Amino acid sequence: MPADKGKFQDITTATLRSVAGKDVHVSFDGSLSSSSLKKYNKKEAELPNLEIRDVRDKHLLRGAADMKALRLKYHDPKLHHMNAPQNFEARTLYDALEQVRCEVLGEQKMTGVHHNLNLLLDEKCKSMGYHSAKDRNDIDAGDALHIMAKAQLGGRDLPESTNNVQEVWNGWLKENLGDTGLSTLQTALSDQALFSKQAKMIAEHLIFGQTKGQNSHGQNHSEEEDEQSANMSDDHDDKDTKAQGESQQSSDNGLKEAEGDGLGEEQDSSSEQQPWDFFEDDNANAGNGDSDMPSGESASHSGTPHDPLRDKNSTYKTFTKEYDEIVQASDLADREELTKLRKKLDGQLTSLQATITRLAHKLQRKLLAKQNRSWDFDQEEGMLDTSRLTRIIANPNIPLSYKQEKTAPFRDTIVTMLIDNSGSMRGRPITTAAISTDVIARTLERCGVRVEILGFTTRNWKGGASRELWVKHNRPTHPGRLNDLRHIIYKNADEPWRKAQKNLGLMLKEGILKENIDGEALAWAHNRLSKRSEERKILIVISDGAPVDDSTLSANPSNILERDLRDVIEKIENRPDIELSAIGIGHDVTRYYKNSIKITDADGLAKALIDNLEKLFTT
Repeated sequence: MPADKGKFQDITTATLRSVAGKDVHVSFDGSLSSSSLKKYNKKEAELPNLEIRDVRDKHLLRGAADMKALRLKYHDPKLHHMNAPQNFEARTLYDALEQVRCEVLGEQKMTGVHHNLNLLLDEKCKSMGYHSAKDRNDIDAGDALHIMAKAQLGGRDLPESTNNVQEVWNGWLKENLGDTGLSTLQTALSDQALFSKQAKMIAEHLIFGQTKGQNSHGQNHSEEEDEQSANMSDDHDDKDTKAQGESQQSSDNGLKEAEGDGLGEEQDSSSEQQPWDFFEDDNANAGNGDSDMPSGESASHSGTPHDPLRDKNSTYKTFTKEYDEIVQASDLADREELTKLRKKLDGQLTSLQATITRLAHKLQRKLLAKQNRSWDFDQEEGMLDTSRLTRIIANPNIPLSYKQEKTAPFRDTIVTMLIDNSGSMRGRPITTAAISTDVIARTLERCGVRVEILGFTTRNWKGGASRELWVKHNRPTHPGRLNDLRHIIYKNADEPWRKAQKNLGLMLKEGILKENIDGEALAWAHNRLSKRSEERKILIVISDGAPVDDSTLSANPSNILERDLRDVIEKIENRPDIELSAIGIGHDVTRYYKNSIKITDADGLAKALIDNLEKLFTT
């Protein structure tokens, strides 16, 4: 590590501790493109491991440190638990408002903090595409409320990239909260107990809605909205003692869970999928008991006969698979749009593409060198064997001798590359992944190796039709996975690269990258690969985070997705037919996969991928 980088990290560490007023352990193991900014407790703070190439990198690192320091300084997790909404969607908004409170308090006293946080917010908006989003649904509600609240409560200028968010969301927010908007929170900034109660009322009101013309607290609902929300929450009238009792019980459980580890900490069991998620989920509520899925519903549980990786003893299940889809990339955009996206992909990282191509040529030379060549002599046809012409001179009756070259090719091989298409990959990581796999697929094809490129995400943020079905059936406990899977085929193994090259541009399309359920995606890729006839099968996973789906995690034990991923990996690694390896971008995947590496940022992906392939083909 360069001396200047180490020195700057030491200074940043000291500053974080000074602002927070706490002697916390600071590590630099994450990246801006991962969810590392939200993982912390009172004794630890993980910051992104930036290269510190320019002044902007310094400000981004300072912004990440300031964000954590202010949360540590002004935030009381026990108070936060006590007033947190039970509904996870409302809780996301509630968490967003609390983060704004901490940031505004810090910015009021330190101008430099405001500048650093602005740069961090600007980077996030641009990477998520918020600065050009045309529809409110294209912007995460928590992120939007964070921006709107900072604009109204902070009294300071925000980066230009947030202007579009404010324009898109302002009308809807004004319609639901009235002219006063979020300004009612202004007087409670210094009192977290009062602020959290008001924030809860606003968050629940925004989620459960109101009829036109009602007051900003919206304690009454239309008949239609009451029917829709009846299974999502109890009556939210503050006078309803039943709701108060359940809320208090939830708070008590949360406090016991927080105090159980001796730290009184917020334990993050919510989304890692949103990059640079500024809010921590303080209220992960795992249900208890088995799912009471209504009889006759098309729930697809873990022991399905078509999945060799899931046996009858598997505890993982899905509420329904009715809305899942396996789709060709070409079906998610028309030809004209794919052409434009491909041009955008090629134009974004020209210098990186040249580097990847150079590395790919190096890989190609090594692979071709392994194709040992030899000769068959004394053949009746072929090339004249000049080394044996002396025999003909000595004895003209001896016929001419010919030789034929024979090649010992690779074992018949197929490589599947499974790419995480989650929202945290948006920006440089997904662009680099697309270009890297594209060039490497072309290279391996020249060497006679078949390549399949797959992606995995979900059809919706925080649940979709699956979750709606669950709500319709009175929200049974332990329902299993509650989002609609979307598995994407960018390139089939038997499809030539030239026909599939446009498909990879789809990864740059707005709205494609959502949440990631890794265990089922890995099982899907494995099952496709296991049906192939090739002698050697290699599966490479590219990811930047642990499996996360807010809807699933809010209604099940917080480790349900991670536990399933570990189970699937273990089963694949214990099978002799497929070689499994993984590359983590800013995320340590070595805790999941035996054969894996971690890279600090997306720029190192191409080299890591090629080095991994070289290693595999030399064994």
